[in-house]
Amino acid sequence: MLDLLLPGPPNRVQINGQRGAGMIRHRRGNEFLLITQDDHAIASSEMAKHLGNRIFATPIPYQPTLAAIRMHDSGWPLHDSEPTLDQHGFPLHVLECPPRIATRVWSESANRAAELGDYEGLLVSLHVLHLSARWLASGQARTPSEIFELNKFQHRQIEIQEAIRKALEMRTDLPLELGLAGAGRAPDEDLLRVNFSLLRAMDALSLDACCSEPVFQSIDGIFPRPQAAPISIRVHHPAEFTLGIDPWPFNVDQIEIDVPARRISARPFASLESFHDAYRSAPIGLCPMRMIRQK
Repeated sequence: MLDLLLPGPPNRVQINGQRGAGMIRHRRGNEFLLITQDDHAIASSEMAKHLGNRIFATPIPYQPTLAAIRMHDSGWPLHDSEPTLDQHGFPLHVLECPPRIATRVWSESANRAAELGDYEGLLVSLHVLHLSARWLASGQARTPSEIFELNKFQHRQIEIQEAIRKALEMRTDLPLELGLAGAGRAPDEDLLRVNFSLLRAMDALSLDACCSEPVFQSIDGIFPRPQAAPISIRVHHPAEFTLGIDPWPFNVDQIEIDVPARRISARPFASLESFHDAYRSAPIGLCPMRMIRQK
């Protein structure tokens, strides 16, 4: 249920979000619920506050890692304040976003995170670098200009990461794969790998919960703590906005977060102007996101 303009119960986190048209496009009947990427990132960071149990480490350093999770999509307001339409006239879903938009907002996310601190900037730069690599591997970038744009973006992020590593007094002579050293090379490298894994997991879980169709069946290659082997987090979809998770990464039994969304008609729009008019006047409600332990 979308509880329009109603506050959540006192034991739930309620996000006071961007209030823009979001580019997570959740289909519900003849309507779209639009959730901003930045609000999804805030939900990720609220979840991350509860990380840590016998399987999963609590992030170290704690505040910079949580801040990076909070900021991992902070560049998206560049798009979400003036969102675009896909080729069919529907609001552009983040999963359909072309490189010309993606590289701009990814760069801005890394820049805004770096304004908070070097560690925050390094984690978010790693995040957007990995996103670009997955995009290239998926074959979604089909034209030479799109491939060139993504390659140029990757070279820039590698340069940024090298500069940040020097500022953090981390080694720059280790072989790296997409910005990460192999396990066991150095304690700070192992922590970075774990914290990046936690960012990946929180991002994926929050995104999946916000989408109307399942995005992940599992989140693979997650390092739950230093010196641990990588594991897969299995994701179940028992109900709308609800995920069952195994193994459970949190230190509480359940997480509930109310995420803002705008509600508009699920129809193609004839023009960008008509779409912008519709979302600016759309009612804002709360999507009750739930994370539960899968038994």
